[in-house]
Amino acid sequence: MKIAIFGGSFDPVHAEHGNLVRAAQEKLGADKVIVVPAYVPPHKQGKNMAPPGDRLEMARLAFAGQRGCEVSAYELNAGGTSYTCRTVEHFAEKYPGAQLFLLVGSDMLKDFYSWREPEAILARAELVVCNREGEKVNFRTEQLRFFARFRKTFKALEYVGRDVSSTKVRVLCAFGEDLRPYLSADVAGYIEGKELYRVEHVKDALRLLKPARRKHSLRVALMAASAAEKYKLPERSVILAAALHDAAKNLPPDAPELAGFEPPAGVPAPVLHQYAGAYLAEHCFGVTDEDVLNAIRYHTSGRPSMSTLEKIIYLSDLLEAGRDFPHIARLRAAFARDLNECMYRALKHQCKYLKKQGGPIDPLTARAYLYYAQLNKQGDKTTKGETK
Repeated sequence: MKIAIFGGSFDPVHAEHGNLVRAAQEKLGADKVIVVPAYVPPHKQGKNMAPPGDRLEMARLAFAGQRGCEVSAYELNAGGTSYTCRTVEHFAEKYPGAQLFLLVGSDMLKDFYSWREPEAILARAELVVCNREGEKVNFRTEQLRFFARFRKTFKALEYVGRDVSSTKVRVLCAFGEDLRPYLSADVAGYIEGKELYRVEHVKDALRLLKPARRKHSLRVALMAASAAEKYKLPERSVILAAALHDAAKNLPPDAPELAGFEPPAGVPAPVLHQYAGAYLAEHCFGVTDEDVLNAIRYHTSGRPSMSTLEKIIYLSDLLEAGRDFPHIARLRAAFARDLNECMYRALKHQCKYLKKQGGPIDPLTARAYLYYAQLNKQGDKTTKGETK
């Protein structure tokens, strides 16, 4: 008997999860696929996920009509941190003699070496890796690395999933977007009924924006949220800052929402909306998180010594998927690599662009550029020193 184990947070379960199950059944000849929602994944400790019971129910709804697939509450019932080595051991004991496969995405392959007792996992199950659209994983290189460590190979599933993630779905939920391309009707209805991924004030703020600006804010939120887990930021705060960063962009100066707002003196006109946006967020929507307010307040100008959230919103505003200008690919690569390096490169680009256009450069932007240029210079010195 061939059994594939498919674990994850499923927060929420989406269409590509179902497609991966079907691919495993077809390509591996799996007699059974067991979907195992995690109680607390090791790499997501402290993250504010949907409640375990809701994630289990969504998984049951999503896979209810899929033959040869069952949803297990094993990790939820066990509680605590959900370690895959224990899960694989449990199902090996439950199905003695069965050939076990462990399904993971290519993003998880990179982290597998740091999992708890990876050798014990491989002693009981064969690792099966699925690529995802947009990810550049060289399986040949990874096989060599994998064999050097474990003296075993992994199986590459001949299926490339669409570029859909639970993070993307959560952002779309917060923005009130159509979820039908990504979720089953039952799961979408469950989420809507329980308001699982609602972020307060987001939909209200979006009503103030023109359609094109709303789409821009969504793209900013998608890029920013994709970095939230890496930098251990609360995802809801990231989404809130992204959604509200341009909230005042389409408001006239005499709008009732801006009554009492006094812009700082000497600020170039293109920068004013960041201060108006922070005022709007605080006084109209009741946002009290100072980090969120500062991320809105400095998302156009930047400033020296920005917080991680401030940097992510500033850079996501500049580099979101709808933007296109020379060398943007290099800046996006730097964003994925190092935020401070990316800030230096982005501010350098902005200063050059504004100078070429003959427009004024906000003194705050100039100071931010000098600050991150110095940081980048110090980083280069440190790296060279370490190399020696």
